[in-house]
Amino acid sequence: MNRGMKKWAPFKSLNEQSDYINKMHYERNKISKPHISSDVAEEINDILINYHQQELKISYFDDGYVYDITSPIYKIDTINRRIYLNRTNYIDFVNLLGLENI
Repeated sequence: MNRGMKKWAPFKSLNEQSDYINKMHYERNKISKPHISSDVAEEINDILINYHQQELKISYFDDGYVYDITSPIYKIDTINRRIYLNRTNYIDFVNLLGLENI
């Protein structure tokens, strides 16, 4: 009896399987939010107070990951406690881990 050519699906060949595996990797690699020292908090505060449209290296925490971005700040919103990188993208003050002048 001939069963014909049997095709095997390689690992991650199905779209649903690929999405699920990517989500598993994303969730597994998450970390808890790092705590910043009072010295670092003062340094962030000083940089924000004396900010004059220069480029900054911004380190921030978002959804289990630490990100670094280099950008000027569009707006500092002290009422909502956010810094805006442009009109729509913002970072909350509580998620800031570090600022550095470039």
